[in-house]
Amino acid sequence: MANDDELNRLRAEHEALQREFARLRHLHDTTEQLAHVGSWEWDLKNGTARWSAEMYRLHGYEPGTITLDQKTGESHTHPDDRDRRARWLERLHEHPGEQLEEHLRLVLPDGSLRHIVARAVLELDIDGTPLRYVGTNHDYTLEARSTEMERLLSQIVMSSSEAIYTVDRDLVVLSWNPGAERLYGYSAEEIIGQPLSKLFPHHSGTRSFQVSDERRRRLLSGEVEFAEYEDVRQHKDGHLLHVSARLSPLRDHTGAIIGLVGSLRDISERRRNEAQLAYLSNNDPLTGLFNRKRFEEELTGAAAHARQGGHEAAVLMLDLDNFKYVNETYGHRVGDELVAQIAEVLAEHLAPSDILARFGGDSFAVLAAGCDAPRARELSDELLTAIREHETNVNGRALRVTGSAGVVIFDGVQASVEDVLADVDRALYQSKEKGRNRATLLEAADRGWVRDHEGHSIEHVIRNALAHDRFELFVQPIVNLCTGAMTHCEVLLRLHDGDGVVAPGRFLPAAERLGLIHLIDRWVIDHAFALAAAHPDLTFDLNLSGATIDDTSLVRYVAEQLKRHGTDPERIVFELTETAAIGNIGKARAMARSLAGLGCEFAIDDFGTGFSTFYYLKYFPAQYVKIDGEFLSAKRNRTDDLLIESIVKIGRDLGKRTIAEYVSDEARMKRVQSLGVDYGQGYHFAAPFPSAQLASYPRQLLDPARTAA
Repeated sequence: MANDDELNRLRAEHEALQREFARLRHLHDTTEQLAHVGSWEWDLKNGTARWSAEMYRLHGYEPGTITLDQKTGESHTHPDDRDRRARWLERLHEHPGEQLEEHLRLVLPDGSLRHIVARAVLELDIDGTPLRYVGTNHDYTLEARSTEMERLLSQIVMSSSEAIYTVDRDLVVLSWNPGAERLYGYSAEEIIGQPLSKLFPHHSGTRSFQVSDERRRRLLSGEVEFAEYEDVRQHKDGHLLHVSARLSPLRDHTGAIIGLVGSLRDISERRRNEAQLAYLSNNDPLTGLFNRKRFEEELTGAAAHARQGGHEAAVLMLDLDNFKYVNETYGHRVGDELVAQIAEVLAEHLAPSDILARFGGDSFAVLAAGCDAPRARELSDELLTAIREHETNVNGRALRVTGSAGVVIFDGVQASVEDVLADVDRALYQSKEKGRNRATLLEAADRGWVRDHEGHSIEHVIRNALAHDRFELFVQPIVNLCTGAMTHCEVLLRLHDGDGVVAPGRFLPAAERLGLIHLIDRWVIDHAFALAAAHPDLTFDLNLSGATIDDTSLVRYVAEQLKRHGTDPERIVFELTETAAIGNIGKARAMARSLAGLGCEFAIDDFGTGFSTFYYLKYFPAQYVKIDGEFLSAKRNRTDDLLIESIVKIGRDLGKRTIAEYVSDEARMKRVQSLGVDYGQGYHFAAPFPSAQLASYPRQLLDPARTAA
């Protein structure tokens, strides 16, 4: 009986021990699994190996699902790490009983990698013979990735072009990358441990630093996760920096906010560029004056002020006469220098409240608030005198120029800004037509662009006229003063605006300003050639704008239209004003020769209004000279007669025929006849009339007996 009791007791103790062993084994396996540590043993005498359950899992297997031998560990080691593993085992033999470790990578069945720390010790038997390896494999994949990430982040921070720094909650600098050194000029040794306020233009008690306090408070409290802004900082040498900044909370491993991380980028160059762009958007780069855009803005404001207060203001437009001649003769550098000097001269004669702008090229505009017509006339005379008296030294030679001006007075009620500019353009145009070196004030009766009935702008009206043939050709006869017969017609342009007809002087200046004059020239050429083809008994004179001289495609267009309409080129005479020809004599001569090569002829219009030099009669390839009507004043003047006689004689000697303009009555006709002029044009013969009436219009306008008398 006693033996049975003892046996039962021993059996119970055995079962208890088994349960405890199982509990401990479970605890061991669970602990290893939680710690990601697998244990292993390799018996060197019989070559057997034992892995714990976690060891299997670290290699990507369920426990007991693969057969273990001494090659299993090596076969699962990354090929690049196998030599290092072998050397690690060799070191274990060199240092038996000492724990050694190695960092290795395992290749899992799915091809992924696992980073482990292999630790082992070599045990010897009592004879000193190697007995077995006992070791552990610790999975540190996450730590390795974290370490690699930290390394990459550190590399990014250290190589970043941006300034990156950290501060603690007391705003003391903790870290400082090379980008921050380059931006601020402080080395890490100089700034780490210093207060952040050292980087601000002023100390912490000033507004600059205080403005940032609320932003930092919200970040340190966790209310916001980041803040982006632009601000000003101070370099070590004292100069100010414009920066784009981003600020975020700095957290420890628990997520607690322990400071701030700042990244900054220098935008000083961008700010300078923005300031320069803003300046250039409002100012002319050559003279520093306001540009056209800014002038129009100022004019808009002045118009509103005038409208509200019932005040008057004057707008003056000034051009330098024959400026192209300066550029072609002396070069654009001299031309630019002259423009800059004239800008200074004009500014000296203006009140501080006056607005002076450069519209480009040699064109200037003035806005004088509170200026009535008498004062505007006085001011324009002062400015033109200042231009005329200014002397520029070019290689030891004195260069003087003159100017032309257009003047308009407005009260902000009767006209828009666009209308005012159109009017002042037209006034300037009249000054040039009258001979330049003068000012024209557009009277109230002549003011204001007549818009169409829908109130469209000048540009819209002109483009609409081009698109829908709202232009019309008028003609004015040119009469042979010996026979009294109409042999030529000057082609004149009109524009239909509602029920009325607008003369070219009212829209051509705007067309030139808007860059539409080339399209108008082509419209005239196209329709005039068709008219000439329909009336082969007449020669047609066409006016070319000064801007046409720069149109390199004009000659080709003329050739195409001559062919298209079947027009006899000898029945086409192109007119160019003397002042336009002189302003660009080289290009004007080249164009005239090209047109002559097509068979067309040329006339110098308004001769006598420019430099009045006979050089141009000799060297300009023109067949006709049109004598300006100013020489036919109401009161006969011996000086004018002498000039007309000279033009006629020299023109005749050079093989050129003369045409007198503005022959308005019988007396003037007799006068030009007596002076030897070949042709006459003016209201004495006929006023301009629509070209549609030309077919029924008589060709003999004067009795030959009267002309002979």
